[in-house]
Amino acid sequence: MNLALIVNQTKPEAESFQKIIEEELAKKGISPKIFLNKDFSREDFVGMDCLITLGGDGTILHTTGVLQGMPVPILGINAGHLGYLTEIRQRRRIAEAIDRLVAGDYVEDRRAMLSGSIFRQGKEIFSRSALNELLLSRVRGVSIHHFQVFCDGMEMVHYSADGIIISTPTGSTAYNLSAGGPIISPEAPVYIMNPICAHSLNARAVVLDNRRTLEIVMEGGDQVLSFDGEAPIELLAGDVVRIRKAKEETVLIKFSKESFLHTLREKMANL
Repeated sequence: MNLALIVNQTKPEAESFQKIIEEELAKKGISPKIFLNKDFSREDFVGMDCLITLGGDGTILHTTGVLQGMPVPILGINAGHLGYLTEIRQRRRIAEAIDRLVAGDYVEDRRAMLSGSIFRQGKEIFSRSALNELLLSRVRGVSIHHFQVFCDGMEMVHYSADGIIISTPTGSTAYNLSAGGPIISPEAPVYIMNPICAHSLNARAVVLDNRRTLEIVMEGGDQVLSFDGEAPIELLAGDVVRIRKAKEETVLIKFSKESFLHTLREKMANL
């Protein structure tokens, strides 16, 4: 079994958890390829059967950003705070998780992603996918920014706001939730457009069928676009951001049959 272990060393329990994981894998004759922090690229995972991430949700999100559609299943082991996306959250469950992983005793939880493309003067200059969200926000200052939004080619709304979150159902419990947006079950075929601090009494989050395509026109400069919290890309006045459901998916490894509502209740109780 070809397996990679990604370790976020900034997490307090990462070192001790890593030792347990390596010991359990060694019992099965498996020596994982180890990557520390963010020191890896997409090419490192060619031919891998599985990835284990040791950290928190941010570690999984960074990994999916690097994979960019490579269908390698990810087992998330939480050594951070909330760990909403991680499957294993207690030290005592690691040995059992490794047993079941190697035996193939798990289910693949396929999560929809969003594809975001930047067009400048009609030419595509950047494209990437995100598991949680795309974020349009300002670079500096306190001035309100203006966004013109089109849905399937029709003008939909004009926002004067600090920014806009476009979230998948998976990301609905992340920044979208903090910004007052709705929580959506992960399998729902939708995505959310949520204005941040809109200068309007009527601006609210909108839930859209994920077969629809959004185009957001930047009416000014000093704005950036980020994918799952990664390094932002600067936007210019007149740039268009096109957002649609990505062709690729993220594959998460699950052992439990707990429902989304059970996980939601457990996680929200710890906030």
